[in-house]
Amino acid sequence: MNEPDTIKVRFAGTDDIDAMAAIYAESFEDFQPKLAVEQYLRPRGSWALLAFSTLEDQAKPAGFIITRCAADEAEVFSIGVARKFRRHGIGLVLLDAMNGVAAIQGAREVFLEVGIDNQAARALYSKAGYEIVGQRPDYYRNPGGGRVTALILRRQLENIQNLNTQHM
Repeated sequence: MNEPDTIKVRFAGTDDIDAMAAIYAESFEDFQPKLAVEQYLRPRGSWALLAFSTLEDQAKPAGFIITRCAADEAEVFSIGVARKFRRHGIGLVLLDAMNGVAAIQGAREVFLEVGIDNQAARALYSKAGYEIVGQRPDYYRNPGGGRVTALILRRQLENIQNLNTQHM
């Protein structure tokens, strides 16, 4: 498992879209990952963070999170971690850094959606302090063409003490 100090997070720019698209392609069933990333970044108030982890003494893009802040709410549009970096704390570091940035931008809570059948992501979000607040029946389409319910999750930010932005 990576130690937290081997994971660095920074704001992503236009030069990082290809790296985010490559991670997105590993994480989601989408035939146009670059277009998907670009569309998530298009709405006003959207921003992305990119995590790097040291592998063979070289920092490699390990994960991303794309978020939008509007008024006092933030919404996670997408989060992905490259296969070789999964289960190394990248997702938690990204969520933690995103919470800090969102709070600085005035967000008091963060929302996201996850497929009811995505046990790994649900465990990550639970560990990060997210709670189920609703459902969207038949929201996602799985690779076989079936429909999957999305759970709507929320994390309050106003009670976060000592926001951990040390990785940025």
